[in-house]
Amino acid sequence: MKDKLKDKMKKKFTDLSISHKMLMVYITFASAFLLIALGLTQISFRIYSKELYDKSLQELDYFSQNVNRGLKDAERNNYSISMDALVQRTLSDLSVLEYPSLDYNQKIRDLRRILLNEYDPESCVKSIIFVDLYGNTVEVGTAAWDVSGESFTAIKKQMEQGKGAYTTYGPTEECPYLLSGRVVRNRLDMSLSDMGKLIFVCDVGNVISENKESLSSNKAAIYVYNKNCAIYEDENIKKLDDLPKYVEHSGYKILKQSGRKYFVSYLYSAKTDWTYVSFFPYSDIYGQVQTVRTLLILGFLAVFTALVFFMKKLSVVIVSPLEHLTDSMQIVENGDFQGAREMLTNTDRQDEIGTLSREFRTMLETVDTLIHENYEKQLLLKDTKYKMLRAQINPHFLYNTLNVIHWMIRAKRNEEAGRMIVELGDILHYSFSQTPYAIISDEIKMVKSYIKIQQSRYQDRIKFEIFTEGALDKYIMPRMILQPLVENAISYGAEVSLDICTITVSVRENADAIVMEVIDDGVGMSEEELEAVRSYTFKPKGHGIGLKNISERLKMDDENSIFYIDSVSGKGTNVTIKLHKRAKGDQDV
Repeated sequence: MKDKLKDKMKKKFTDLSISHKMLMVYITFASAFLLIALGLTQISFRIYSKELYDKSLQELDYFSQNVNRGLKDAERNNYSISMDALVQRTLSDLSVLEYPSLDYNQKIRDLRRILLNEYDPESCVKSIIFVDLYGNTVEVGTAAWDVSGESFTAIKKQMEQGKGAYTTYGPTEECPYLLSGRVVRNRLDMSLSDMGKLIFVCDVGNVISENKESLSSNKAAIYVYNKNCAIYEDENIKKLDDLPKYVEHSGYKILKQSGRKYFVSYLYSAKTDWTYVSFFPYSDIYGQVQTVRTLLILGFLAVFTALVFFMKKLSVVIVSPLEHLTDSMQIVENGDFQGAREMLTNTDRQDEIGTLSREFRTMLETVDTLIHENYEKQLLLKDTKYKMLRAQINPHFLYNTLNVIHWMIRAKRNEEAGRMIVELGDILHYSFSQTPYAIISDEIKMVKSYIKIQQSRYQDRIKFEIFTEGALDKYIMPRMILQPLVENAISYGAEVSLDICTITVSVRENADAIVMEVIDDGVGMSEEELEAVRSYTFKPKGHGIGLKNISERLKMDDENSIFYIDSVSGKGTNVTIKLHKRAKGDQDV
């Protein structure tokens, strides 16, 4: 009785639709998840950790490092300008000129142009100021006029005491900018003599404002203080009354204002002697997310441990039919339609899997029939397309050659015309062959005949060279490949060149391939022309079939063949073909 009831329930569940089966699983998991999530969420909101301070301090430290990097870039730029060879020569000349004088004024204008070239309005450096040995200043930028005389005097005094080292001053209440710079020493003659002072006016507030996005909380406020004043104060958020200012240590505290709690962290930077202060509403605390996450994971593990055995049994019932269908599809990928049909054992089921299996079996039978019916049609279509591509070659070549013979006869060069007719006959006999393949040595022989014809036409304007290497009479290749390449080299290399053009045909046997090259030292192509040729958007001259024809024939014959074109303007063009070795017994020739 118990066994019958069990079998009946199993059969009933088996006949359920997949959506109902999965719904049962989802309800089980969702219920467990909801109960655990509610309990752990309730607990998590009651827990606060000291990790909040560590994370906030790390974030503030990262923020200060970003600001320091921005100031460090200004320091490197100051050093780079001071050591620049052109600046050194200009200041060296300026230091020996009398003031006032026309030469002195000219050097000052030269220096201003150099500084304008170095000035970047997008950087934190808002002005570049140079003070020469006479106390005269050269200023570029937008902030030089905002620097008070007291601050300007102070930075110059610090620079003199620094003896060439990089020094900083400010910001102060009178001057909102950070003044920095160094005394420029003469490095050209290694005397290290004083040639003036190079001062940067840096907008620190802008650097701090740009790096504020590195703070994770968009409600966080940032304040920066030094010994003298507030360097930066966030204008978007109201300042707290008891906010720490300049202190030489780091820490955190919780402040209350207007009925709200705020978490305040502050960090002292010894590099700049500044104190960074950040605060945000306590309600935005996100540090407890990790604790909640850990507890949720522990809860999930407990649930999964309890349900793993049940889900393992349940998954077999749900997934097994799908696995059979998947196996059948994988067998189809190998072309075994009969084996795929034998794998479909669930066609008597009344659920969606049964319906899918029956439809898939019908599809297999239909596709198998269509494949056999269309296989020969596709072969015929491919053979027809190949012959059409070959047919494009003969009319163009024949037209050009007969035109040359015509002009030879008119010029009474009958013997040459006779030889050319013989060569033409050999070429036509070769090119009109019904077989699509030829022995490589025969292809080279045909190219030599073609070259003899073209030598009669162009005489000394073109120099032809042919190099062969390897047992080329043992391998085959698609017919009429090299001749169009030589013809293109003549048309686009030699004919447009004012100098004698050399066309080299190289065919060599490698370990696993046959490499063919047609190289000319003609006018070459620009990058735009080369890109058009490579993409086959370049229209060939006259009735020429172009390189696209050759590429298509090679790809139809062997998908792994390589057809590459390279060219340099003014130096020539190189067309390379790489074919896998194919013995002459593999195809009819």
